[in-house]
Amino acid sequence: MWRYALRRLSFLPLIIVVVSIITFVLLRVLPGQDPAILMAGQNATPENVEAIHAELGLDRPIAVQYFNWMGDVLRGDLGTTYQGKQDILSEVKRRFPASAELVVLSLAMSAVIGVSFGVLSAVKRNTPIDYAVRLFAVAGQSIPDFFLLVMLIVIPSVLWNYAAPGGGYVAFWDDPMRNIRMYGPPSIVLGIGGAAGIMRLQRTTMLEVMRSDYVRTARAKGLSSPTVILAHAFRNTLAPLVTILGTSFTLVFAGSAVAEVILSIDGLGVFFLQKALQRDFPVVQFLVLYTATVVVIANLIVDLSYAWIDPRVQYR
Repeated sequence: MWRYALRRLSFLPLIIVVVSIITFVLLRVLPGQDPAILMAGQNATPENVEAIHAELGLDRPIAVQYFNWMGDVLRGDLGTTYQGKQDILSEVKRRFPASAELVVLSLAMSAVIGVSFGVLSAVKRNTPIDYAVRLFAVAGQSIPDFFLLVMLIVIPSVLWNYAAPGGGYVAFWDDPMRNIRMYGPPSIVLGIGGAAGIMRLQRTTMLEVMRSDYVRTARAKGLSSPTVILAHAFRNTLAPLVTILGTSFTLVFAGSAVAEVILSIDGLGVFFLQKALQRDFPVVQFLVLYTATVVVIANLIVDLSYAWIDPRVQYR
């Protein structure tokens, strides 16, 4: 399995290079993407724009720009933002804990809510509990996250005159209550969208497994219902569950940026969105590398987990 993992990881540099080249070229050749025009203003002269191009190094050939930028990245220098001259690496380090906690908590909420209610719906098939869970799953997939996040601000402020704290990251061990108030509600809201799909898949796979011969045999042996459900039935639903958890991760990863913007959380999502609107090329280029790396590693973890769940799966 380790050889398979290393072989998969060996493709990561190639993927990053290809994605970075495509992004780098498209940012510079597509019309309407020139940051110098935005920085110079509406009344700028061509001389002003050319001066900004020279200052930013955008007047050099694209190949020279790319190799200079990639060389700096390999040395750990992500450069500075075009506007504000902020050090990109410092900003990423400062904002990363907030985004990471939001993504991890949201994915945990998706897994806990989706798996528990999906199993409950399958066990209580065609009962009011089952109908309620299925209705909740359909509603969770139908209502967009941004609407629920807006309601998360509006309803508490109107009914209880309460507003969740925003701003920079506060670690749990520094101020537990502020951390929970800041990240708990949006994690639940983001988790609901991912939990809806997990519920439906978990219910379907549990119903299929519970009709299997080995489950009927376990019941015939006199094993208790919790033992049959958890030790025999649930374990055999883990493979498709891990697959959808990997998909949920990418959805939560994208949705966390929306949550940060709406709830004024000073994370990577807000930073990347602001700089993308300002056509800040170094930040956008790093965003693409960051996203591609995270998605590739997440998919690798999902693939490797199959071998841990099912011993029959072997990687060579």
